[in-house]
Amino acid sequence: MKISFSGTLRGVAALAVVSLLMVQIVIVALRYVFSLGAPWATDLLAYLFFLIVSLPMAGVILNNESVRVDVFSDRFSPRTRRAIDRIALLGLLFPAAGWAAWTSVPMVRTSWRVLESSPTLGGLPGFFILKTVTALVFATLALVALIVGLRPSLYGKEDDR
Repeated sequence: MKISFSGTLRGVAALAVVSLLMVQIVIVALRYVFSLGAPWATDLLAYLFFLIVSLPMAGVILNNESVRVDVFSDRFSPRTRRAIDRIALLGLLFPAAGWAAWTSVPMVRTSWRVLESSPTLGGLPGFFILKTVTALVFATLALVALIVGLRPSLYGKEDDR
């Protein structure tokens, strides 16, 4: 059995999807059956949704699984498509994700200093962890874009698409 980085992140994201569904059922039951509000549960939904969306991002790039809505690329040769992908990875994604990671460091540092909790009254503690994961996701995306963009064969396959 082979365990991969992107597969592990997908597994965590899948577990987060199941958890999100279960928490949503609990929230509905608390609210409509027992007439109880649960601000912490709403925060938990936001945290889980963030994990569902952000964790698989690096694997999507590593495995070239992004959704493309292209009008012109079918007409391009594989070599031209690889050149466009390389420009997108190194000229767009790498600098944008790197800049986002770099500029989020002061926010993360401040958040850790005060051990920031949820902005919602009665919400979950540990908002500083969510901010840290955000910065790490951007740093990971920048690193993956750089590595994949500098590979001789972009996605490790003969024909990249």
